[in-house]
Amino acid sequence: MVSLPEAAKRAMRAGAEVSRFLYAHPEITARLPQSYRLVVLLLDDPEALGWALGQGKAAEGPVIYALVREGRVEGLLTPEGPVALGRAA
Repeated sequence: MVSLPEAAKRAMRAGAEVSRFLYAHPEITARLPQSYRLVVLLLDDPEALGWALGQGKAAEGPVIYALVREGRVEGLLTPEGPVALGRAA
């Protein structure tokens, strides 16, 4: 059995929140590539942030970075640039 670092577990829990956010806002999801790797950057958790940044390096295809602070999605960064969230966040 593989044991994940606590930082990885925190990043994955936040990833579930980002997925729920994207599901609730199809107008934002429509602006993302058809296929991508989601990397959640916990801006208020340096340890989890460092772990997540390493995950983006090994990704195949485009990487979408979700910026999360205090459990709230603050932004999405795509290879083409930031995606405006407007009032959705």
